[in-house]
Amino acid sequence: MIQGGSRSYVEPLTASFRERIRLSCPVTRVKRDREGVTLHSAMGSERFDKVVFACHSDQALALLAQPSSAEQSILGALRYAENDVVLHTDTRLLPKRKLAWASWNYRLGGGEQQSAAVTYDMNILQGIESDTTFCVSLNQTSAIDPAKILGRYRYAHPQYSLGAIAAQARWEEINGVDNTWYCGAYWANGFHEDGVVSGLRVAQAFGETL
Repeated sequence: MIQGGSRSYVEPLTASFRERIRLSCPVTRVKRDREGVTLHSAMGSERFDKVVFACHSDQALALLAQPSSAEQSILGALRYAENDVVLHTDTRLLPKRKLAWASWNYRLGGGEQQSAAVTYDMNILQGIESDTTFCVSLNQTSAIDPAKILGRYRYAHPQYSLGAIAAQARWEEINGVDNTWYCGAYWANGFHEDGVVSGLRVAQAFGETL
């Protein structure tokens, strides 16, 4: 269990190069050639030897000026979808039997094209000791008591299919090609740990280890 939740590991991981992180400077285009990579942003253009896309697959594909057919096929198959996310205290979204409450609670019965309906019990998931049960629900906003809503957000999560699983196995086809590398949780099961493992895989390709 990480104290302070999953966000808390970012600060120690970035401590050694925090001053080099640029905020509010989104990259708008990435152009590649034999000698290297040119990144375009609101600050202009900058030249680099290589580029690592540590972002969502669809974001990476949209940034590439000239994606290869392999990049279009692989990254295009690793789709993301937005979810309506609500932090609340309405325990009606959890199973009727309290003994059945879990970190993740799925609601079944929707159509094939309907978004996933999930409620996280944050007290269990984050080890919160409180008399109040804090929940996070995806795509069930209309079922939540408005008086018990604490916050509402929009997040994108990877969507898995047979095509996506097949694309994950083709990682080596596009990594290291055209001075470009890709990492992200979408290369595995979408969890924070998967993002870390994916980043380590790219780092190891450069000879770096922990």
